[in-house]
Amino acid sequence: MSLIRRLVIAAVAAVMIATPALAQNIKIGLTLPKNLEGFDFINGLYEAFKDEVEKSSAMKVEIVYGGALGPPNDRMSQMRRNIIQMSDVAEGNLATIYPDIQVLSMPYLFATEQVAWRTLDGPFGQAMAEDIRKKTGIRVFGFWESGGFKHYSANKPIRTAADFRGLKMRALGPAFAKPVEALGGSASPIAFNELYTSLKTGVVDGQDNATSIFLLVKLYEVQKFLILSGHIYGIGVLSLNDDFYNKLSAQDQQVINVAARKALDFNRPASRKAEVTALSFVKSQGVQVIELSPQVKADLAKRTQGPVIDWLKGQVSSPKLIDDALAAVRQAGG
Repeated sequence: MSLIRRLVIAAVAAVMIATPALAQNIKIGLTLPKNLEGFDFINGLYEAFKDEVEKSSAMKVEIVYGGALGPPNDRMSQMRRNIIQMSDVAEGNLATIYPDIQVLSMPYLFATEQVAWRTLDGPFGQAMAEDIRKKTGIRVFGFWESGGFKHYSANKPIRTAADFRGLKMRALGPAFAKPVEALGGSASPIAFNELYTSLKTGVVDGQDNATSIFLLVKLYEVQKFLILSGHIYGIGVLSLNDDFYNKLSAQDQQVINVAARKALDFNRPASRKAEVTALSFVKSQGVQVIELSPQVKADLAKRTQGPVIDWLKGQVSSPKLIDDALAAVRQAGG
């Protein structure tokens, strides 16, 4: 090798060593429009993450709102391929590639939000997060609250299990349909964008969603009874492409870890506040909000859990996962 060539190689190497690595940028795809009133518990979660990352590192975070990067499952696929790095993945989206997440949709699994948080933040939730990472390439930092518990609404009052008989209820997927069927109703898989019209025209008699969704799509205009059944706790996963994370410096990884924790700490109280606000508003619109007694809830749990558990046994990787989930909830005080 000539002296000139050796000098050139040495000079290039010196420049590479002296030049710091370019900061990695993070692109996040979200479903909801920016500044949507009443939903800062989702958008604000990612905005809190962005603020902390940019404050504590040279990394830049771009948030793309309003489903501009495609529907939820498409964005999840983009995240797995590192086209984008993050998306607001809900449990229903994740179930299409990781069926075990459905164990968290057992009816009446969690007695309160606090029991859910302790379960999801504890050993059971951590083990599931690690399993998700290994099987999907999605690194899960924690589970965020998607408006809290789902509640039934209907065109007539529901106060006991018997009141479900004969009702046509909108329910997407077996985990949500089987409780309705166990109570004597029939389930219909109405698309979300058809829900309002289907309720208004009587195609279905009722539905279930978090109160924030009930408010968002103005279901109070077509449903005058909201039953605080609290049968399923809605969650999403705060997650990042695992390969992207592994290529970050140890310092930037720690920044991400801290930002994720702060984002979750923002989400949960914001979601609780949103539910209170939504309930107050729908009451002002003439919706009768029906609170069920502990005895009625226990009866609903007894009637609905068994059919869902039987179905889950054929869906999850091991029936033991169901027992582990129930044991973790008991340990968390549920």
